[in-house]
Amino acid sequence: MRLFSKPVIIVYITVLFSCENNVESPVPDPLNDSEHPNWTIPKGDIIYRGDENDFIPSIDNPSLIFASHADSMSDDDMIIGIQIDGDFRAYPVSILNYHEIVNDNFTARELMISYCPLTGTSAAWNRGNLNGFSSKFGLSKYNYNSNHILYDHISNSYWLPMVFGCVNGDYEGYEPDSYPLIETTWKNWKNMFPASRVITTNIKSGFNYKINPYSAYMNNDSIYFKTNPIDNRLPLKEKVHGIVVGDRAKVYPQNLFSDSTSLIMDNFQGLSVVVIGSKLNNFIISYERRLPDGPELNFIATNVAPNIVMEDTEGNKYDIFGWIIDGPKKGQSLLPTKSMTGYWFSLASIYPDPIIYLK
Repeated sequence: MRLFSKPVIIVYITVLFSCENNVESPVPDPLNDSEHPNWTIPKGDIIYRGDENDFIPSIDNPSLIFASHADSMSDDDMIIGIQIDGDFRAYPVSILNYHEIVNDNFTARELMISYCPLTGTSAAWNRGNLNGFSSKFGLSKYNYNSNHILYDHISNSYWLPMVFGCVNGDYEGYEPDSYPLIETTWKNWKNMFPASRVITTNIKSGFNYKINPYSAYMNNDSIYFKTNPIDNRLPLKEKVHGIVVGDRAKVYPQNLFSDSTSLIMDNFQGLSVVVIGSKLNNFIISYERRLPDGPELNFIATNVAPNIVMEDTEGNKYDIFGWIIDGPKKGQSLLPTKSMTGYWFSLASIYPDPIIYLK
């Protein structure tokens, strides 16, 4: 992975917080690529975030340690968590703020984990099966409605996490397999999954991960890059969970949830969903209200154990990833929704005029 010297870090930070929408590119501009002239997003709204692809370096094959050994982590640190075949891993937001992409390897899967600090959204994709090929992902120099645009190293196609797939190139319109991610506090994560592992700061990047370059951005209404439309029905940086069906979205503000785990059962565009969240533990996630090929289920929130968040009327108990860990159907899991958690302004710009769930 490319290492940054101190002068380059200064340039990186300058570019990162620049409000300029156009930066001269030293390489051919894919926006004018005659082979792939079309984009599935409005071409005129794509802007430069940096002057070349990979101006922010990804993390490839990260080092991992067990949660019990992560002495540098604080209880209120935010992490992005994932579970793949019983392998639980946490990615600290303090690290993702500086890298935005992790190309990670699990026993049977190659995954890409992305986090966009400007929109507060994250995604997990199977990069080992991108319509028949495997590739690492990098951060492109482009930005759309404040969401970072990624590119893959093999086909040089461009991908937008907030629309779940490829927006330009050979694989335009393709949506890779995705996996649920949990954004929550380190305390909550390690209480739920004490055997989890977490990526370390052993990256040799030159960054000081204890400094949050987005601390001011998170707590005001400033938006660094052109974003349109702007919807002022909620505070711009309010944390919401958005469920997408077709080209419509419905959002569930985190403020609707209590400090203890609580849930909402709802219907959107004919899809019955359960949304689980906690204001204290700082998470929201959603699933369809059924097991594969099963009937619609009813749920109640429960706090009987750290790793159990709800129970259905058949006596099955579920963890935060929708897996039944106790009960007659142990080992089965709910179907994840097509959804994301992030700042209100970002979801409302990608999916204009979303429905807001109100109690």
